Amino acid sequence: MPSAEKQGGCTDLELYLACGPKDDIPSGVTPVRAAYRLDGDGALCALPLPCRMQGGLLLLTASAGLCGDRTAAAILQECHRRRYRGVVVPFPAPSLIRTLARPLYRAGLELWLHEQDAPAAPGCWVLVNTSQTRGSLSERLSQAVRAFGPERIVLDLQRLRMDFPLPCPGGNGTYLTAAQLCRLQNGRTVFYSKELGVRYFTYRQDGASRFVLLDDGDTLNRKLTLGAQLGVTRGLLTLPECSDILPELLANRKA
Repeated sequence: MPSAEKQGGCTDLELYLACGPKDDIPSGVTPVRAAYRLDGDGALCALPLPCRMQGGLLLLTASAGLCGDRTAAAILQECHRRRYRGVVVPFPAPSLIRTLARPLYRAGLELWLHEQDAPAAPGCWVLVNTSQTRGSLSERLSQAVRAFGPERIVLDLQRLRMDFPLPCPGGNGTYLTAAQLCRLQNGRTVFYSKELGVRYFTYRQDGASRFVLLDDGDTLNRKLTLGAQLGVTRGLLTLPECSDILPELLANRKA
């Protein structure tokens, strides 16, 4: 049954924020510096970062080629120099994960990886995407907890803004910008889907029906609450997509 009420309860999950070098980080979150990539030779490339910028985690935004011992050594050196407590690889990269897993473990550093790569590095933290466009979010997270254990999961709270044709048997939609969503949503009634954990509305275009799924502060809070109920202790947000709702998300945490 569709619902529009707000029900997100307080959570005590540790929140992490993927951000660029120039983003302001509010208190109460741990920064994840999205300022690094690997080039075709496996060399670590970084955006300019102030010397005083330390702590949090190192996030790789891309990997363009092969990697080896030199890649692992460069990443370890940067982690020690910046006092990062670990590395985040949010995209599938099994070869890179195998290269990094042992050196990071020996150095006492964390490794967060894409769910697809979890078998390549047992014991590492697993990013579980909460953007659900079909099925049940509750069952999806429950399956992840059974597979990896709640202590290994990080909720990857990607903010959903997608437009779908109706019917949509393949489940493939189009990503919307904030401005596009605002134009489409204007004046329309928005409902809440408990199964998907997101809001939705419908509209007609060129004689065809369409369906939009979207996250806001309330839906992401509900996802955090669901994760906490399953024993998950960490959640990852991203700037700039969550900049407008970040105060609401932080206010919902337990003191």
